[in-house]
Amino acid sequence: MKSESVLTVSELNKSIKSILGERKELKNIWVKGEILNYSQSGTGHIYFNLKDSTSTIRCAFFSFQAQNYRGKKLKDGLEIKALGSISVYEPGGYYSFSVNKIEELGTGDLLYQIEQLKQKLNEKGIFDSAHKKLIPKFPKTLGIATAIGGAAVEDIIRIAKERYPNINILIAPCLVQGDEAPKSIANAIKALNDEKWQVDVIIAGRGGGSFEDLMAFNTEEVVMAFFNSRIPIVSAVGHQVDNVLTDLVADASSPTPTAAAELVVFDYDELIYYLDEMETRFNLALGNKLDLEKERLFRLTSKLVFTEPMTLIVDRIQKTDEILTKIFLLGKNHLVKSSSTLQKFQSLELLIQKNLEIYKKKFELSISRVENFSPLETLKRGYSVLRDGKKKVISKIKDVKLNDQFEVILSQGRLEVEVKKIYE
Repeated sequence: MKSESVLTVSELNKSIKSILGERKELKNIWVKGEILNYSQSGTGHIYFNLKDSTSTIRCAFFSFQAQNYRGKKLKDGLEIKALGSISVYEPGGYYSFSVNKIEELGTGDLLYQIEQLKQKLNEKGIFDSAHKKLIPKFPKTLGIATAIGGAAVEDIIRIAKERYPNINILIAPCLVQGDEAPKSIANAIKALNDEKWQVDVIIAGRGGGSFEDLMAFNTEEVVMAFFNSRIPIVSAVGHQVDNVLTDLVADASSPTPTAAAELVVFDYDELIYYLDEMETRFNLALGNKLDLEKERLFRLTSKLVFTEPMTLIVDRIQKTDEILTKIFLLGKNHLVKSSSTLQKFQSLELLIQKNLEIYKKKFELSISRVENFSPLETLKRGYSVLRDGKKKVISKIKDVKLNDQFEVILSQGRLEVEVKKIYE
């Protein structure tokens, strides 16, 4: 049996490099496309992908060639044409396009389409802050719309459980890249909005990736799914530079799924610490307030009006006595003056005596009337006061009905009576 020829990996890559290197149609050729995944090393070498609607090729623009470029600053989305040759990197086993010269063509189709969609949605008010909902401070159930098995979902679950071990997590698996991704993401968000799941907040996104990998989160279908979510939703798409459109429409956004979990899930330990601190501050404030009120109460009860309340009455009694004394003295002085005047008229003595008797009776009658104005004096004379249940005094027969119950106030004591008969 003839033995089969076996090549090492290095031999195979060397052969491929030799074959491609000899093809004249792969040397000094112009290739146009859109820059994606642009990066520059510390030594000045530039690496990026060139992309059209269906394919991508790796490109290397080494510093000794790149230093001659004088055009617009290279970045993702810029459409260029590049002059170069196909080369094979043997250790990595892949081919790339070694660029010698670059000429800019304009903004790439993808970025142009995204910018057009962004402008269209913005004019409709989709990105207005008025539509944004508040993220709940203490969610009980967290919904996640992302790919199963990826680092994103693992990071979200890990961080969420570390911060609040009792949180409920509901995952709606979906594709996060590819042609079917937009519909899959939109369906996952819609499913999490079902009231039966009682989801409090949603994290929708994925881990980092190339510009092309993140395109699903720049589609109108996914943006509108975020906008129509009745549950507060967070966009957590791993990116480094430009925001995806879902970041603009979401109620909140985060550069990574990990940061999104930290944003929506409260830290249980921090909450307990905060509550303990608040309890201590509350108890301290309450204690200070009680001390102030005790001191205020002590000052009030120490006043003379509380320790010796009779002083209020004594002052008024003394003032009344002073007034009566003045009245008495005035009357006495008037009588003395009148007596002196009457002495001049001996013939009028009898008349004056009668007048004095009349004034005396009027004075006594005035005193009697003053005393009669007192409600207690009226009751002592055999009268009483009739009041209904609302303490209203009854003075008219029309205000009384059969079987009504009234309170009768006597000079000494009270009676509860019921009307048995009414006389007009």
